[in-house]
Amino acid sequence: MRFAFITIPAGLLFLAACSAISPAPESEEGVQASPQPAQEKSVTRPFPEDTFIDLLVAEFSMRRLDFETALDNYAYQAKQTNDKGVVSTAARLAQYLDREDEALNLAQQWVALEPDNAEALFALSSALTKNAQPVAALNYMRRVLDQGGEANFAALAASALSLPEDEQQTFITQIDALRKEHPNDASLKIAKSLLLQYQEEEEQALSLIREVLDEEPDNAHALLIETRTLAQMGNTEEAQERLRYAVDQNPANKRLRHDLARSLVNNKLYEAKAQYQVLVKQNPNDDDLLLELMLINRELDNTTEAASQLEELQDNTRNSSRVNYILGRIAEEEQQWLNAIKHYQQATGPREFDLAIRRIAAISMATEGNDNALNRMASLRQEHPQKAEDLYLLSAEILRKSAQFQEGFALLSTAINQHPNNVDLRYSRSLFAENLGKIDIVEQDLLKIISDDPDNAAALNALGYTLANRTDRLDEAEAFIKKAIDLKPDDAAIIDSYGWVLFLKGEVEDAVVILERAFAKSQDHEIAAHFGEALWHSGKEAEAKEVFKRGLENTPNSSIIMDTLQRLQLLNEE
Repeated sequence: MRFAFITIPAGLLFLAACSAISPAPESEEGVQASPQPAQEKSVTRPFPEDTFIDLLVAEFSMRRLDFETALDNYAYQAKQTNDKGVVSTAARLAQYLDREDEALNLAQQWVALEPDNAEALFALSSALTKNAQPVAALNYMRRVLDQGGEANFAALAASALSLPEDEQQTFITQIDALRKEHPNDASLKIAKSLLLQYQEEEEQALSLIREVLDEEPDNAHALLIETRTLAQMGNTEEAQERLRYAVDQNPANKRLRHDLARSLVNNKLYEAKAQYQVLVKQNPNDDDLLLELMLINRELDNTTEAASQLEELQDNTRNSSRVNYILGRIAEEEQQWLNAIKHYQQATGPREFDLAIRRIAAISMATEGNDNALNRMASLRQEHPQKAEDLYLLSAEILRKSAQFQEGFALLSTAINQHPNNVDLRYSRSLFAENLGKIDIVEQDLLKIISDDPDNAAALNALGYTLANRTDRLDEAEAFIKKAIDLKPDDAAIIDSYGWVLFLKGEVEDAVVILERAFAKSQDHEIAAHFGEALWHSGKEAEAKEVFKRGLENTPNSSIIMDTLQRLQLLNEE
């Protein structure tokens, strides 16, 4: 095999290129996600020719600012060579590009090669944090501190806030232990103050973070936590004043200026606009900021500016899910139906997707008819198979609203064949089956849910109520409903079911007492129908009529109340 010599930059070119295009990325809490790595000396090594070519491609890609291609080549050769220069460069680049899985794997490889390198330890801690493993990350950040490096425990603390309670407590315990070892470490104080703020121990959080600010008055991270704590305490004016100071001292800090802009929106809209204008200028590729500025201009009736910004956003192909969702809402307000659907279809983020598909369904039903709405849902199922169950449920809702019970039942049966363990699909099918008189399917679906989840109060109540209404198995019905009421003793619908089954069993006086409880909690028309009928049969005709009247006030032309009135020969009288 032929060998060639190449000078490995080991991060030099990467650092130069990155510093040319962007400052080090900030974490959610507004500080650098990692310390600026020290430049390493170049290392000259003999490498196989294939390696030489890949590394040459990587270097040239870096010069063209094509970081993705550069990382592909560096990461591959990191595996092939296990050279610390190649590995460290690949790890830095993966972290910079937020390619999280690669960043974690490369950081682990780097630490294995250089277990006492503070930068490698920091990189691994950061990668673990981004992979939602802050407890594991804590050990490596502690080692950064032990090596004399600059630690960032606050980023770990921010990640720990989303952990389950037991893991969160483990993290807090370890932070407290570290603080005893390093009582003056600012990063640990910031982390602890963040945890205290989350636990609503605002006074303690404020006291601790101000210890940091006494030593470092312009510490951006400490200022961010101080101002957020003040806002959480309701000290809005003081928070805004401190934010103004913080922004003056850290004019390029996006998180601080964004917090200030948002805090001003409620009562100082023109000042908020000025801050957003600076943010948009500093971050020209952040469409979320442009969107927020556009919404402020709409609120201020600056129609020309708002229209220009809206046009820019609509022409963008890089819009975030959030931006697309709000653009969809704006288009819908302006009755630009197809434009609204276009934006909603691109709102695929976890927060917006469910809302967006509901808007697509509503618009399509209103403007294109049910068949087209169902076709759109079917297309979305193909495009987003991970959301197929939710989309089946939405399609079923479209069919329910148009009383297409047979079609809905068939659709849900198809869905259940594909997703047999989905509780919502089975529950929904049981409702369609009940409308079609398929009581055996109702019972089958609800019993399946109950067998998998014996504490499912909704299924227990639905089965009990169906058996009471559609069969003569009243004792069984009562048993299911009693289990449901044990689980949710204050649920008006379940209390109503219990009262109704007692009425059907002939226990009228007891039924009146129970149904009165249900009606006191909710004046739902179905509860009104049951309570009114029980009152009527107990000889309290005037009270019964009043209950029916109140039920119809809440739901005019309620079919269940109208049927009850007809059965009691009160329809003409009412």
